Amino acid sequence: MQQKMFLIKKSSGIIYNFHFSKTGGICYKLYSLHNNEKIEPFEISITDEKILEFYVTIDKEDNIYILCLTEDGDLKYFINKENIWNSKVFSHFDLRSNIVKSLFIHVANKRLFIMYAASNLMNVNLWTIYFKSWDGSKWMNANIGMTICDREFPPYCASVDYQNNIHVVYKNTGNRGTQIFYRKFHMQFSLWSTPEKNVSSPETIGFYYLFAGTNNQLHLVWTTSTGNKFKLLYKKLATKAFNNKSFDRIITLNMSNQSYLQPVIFEIEKKIWVMWKNDGEFQACEIESSGLSCNSVSPVQCPQHSSSILVEFLNNYDMEKHSFSGRLLYGIADDFIDLILPESYACDFYQNIPPEIPDDEPEEFISGIHIVENNTNELSVVPKQSQQLENTYSTTESLPVKISEKFDEMKADNQKIANVLEEVKQHLKESDMSALLKEIRTQNALLMELITKKIDESTSLQTSVDQKNDGVLKKVFNIFK
Repeated sequence: MQQKMFLIKKSSGIIYNFHFSKTGGICYKLYSLHNNEKIEPFEISITDEKILEFYVTIDKEDNIYILCLTEDGDLKYFINKENIWNSKVFSHFDLRSNIVKSLFIHVANKRLFIMYAASNLMNVNLWTIYFKSWDGSKWMNANIGMTICDREFPPYCASVDYQNNIHVVYKNTGNRGTQIFYRKFHMQFSLWSTPEKNVSSPETIGFYYLFAGTNNQLHLVWTTSTGNKFKLLYKKLATKAFNNKSFDRIITLNMSNQSYLQPVIFEIEKKIWVMWKNDGEFQACEIESSGLSCNSVSPVQCPQHSSSILVEFLNNYDMEKHSFSGRLLYGIADDFIDLILPESYACDFYQNIPPEIPDDEPEEFISGIHIVENNTNELSVVPKQSQQLENTYSTTESLPVKISEKFDEMKADNQKIANVLEEVKQHLKESDMSALLKEIRTQNALLMELITKKIDESTSLQTSVDQKNDGVLKKVFNIFK
């Protein structure tokens, strides 16, 4: 399932929106803020060559990478360093007899990792998942697995945890139902784990999604169908690393007479949420921390007049990583992309920056809210409740009395220090500087003489002690000379 929108947020807060151009190439828009107001994004073209599919990622140094498949069958690679795009062709496919899709690229530890799925036109439902890595000198190739799925479903799903390990799930359909298999690429050892069957369902499995949370726990959601009955299921992924039977618990999140579109998982304030679209409406529920139950399902509001799209979101903005994490999300595409999220979290990237604190007010923790000046015009995704509290305490009138008194004490202490420094400065002006420097040199000479004497005495004493201890150590450990 091709994702046509990618949001890349750099550590500076600038957002890049990558999408197909009108001519079928790749272009992107830049989002920024100026004087706390939105400015119209401008579009930049990367290539006019006809592209069938592409995937975008970013490394820790804010370099952007694109992997794409051209209409001519070239698997092409773009990299942006210091706002300059360079490209290279990795390999070539004969698209008259093969199908290639589900591109994936990841960069970590100065290594490049690529995945894609390929099928032959003679058997379009049988897909092989390929993995390649480049360490700067040679390629490593591997076949992750084979999956049977229709063309409208993704052949696999990949997720990257905070240790840069790559996790992959894929399904396999047989006479006894459908299974979902799991494999992990250990970044430290550059090895793939053996396939593990984590889900076995007598019903047909449609869409599925894997998400690695901030604590590196894995969460899996998938849809099943039997006739006109559809279900949405969830579980914490059971792997050999966990080896805990409680992770085998499957939760039924929702049941419907209508089919589900691609479900997504994300994390808000360390809480896992699952969201899906069914019968034209979005719904979401929060998963309990144990992974054994979920809260009640609630509707998610979004503009009815606009169509939603899937958005890949990669975030290098450190201030947001602790409060929000999500890779595959739903959004409304216009000049700006508005993410569709539960009401407990703001779904607009471009909220106005909170008012700056006047110079005569301190930067303090007020009732648990950290108020900080923001002069960088950075984009931020902030919880609505936190935003309102910051605005509430942004004026002097609402400062607690204790904070005001503490600030008065600080100003008084600063004034005392300033008075002392002024006295020292005045004393130096009145003193004879030549006499003062002569006195300093004399004191330094006496100090050096005293230090030298102490060092000689300490060296003599240490030598005597070492001679005594040396014999003892020889007897006890027999490993010293």
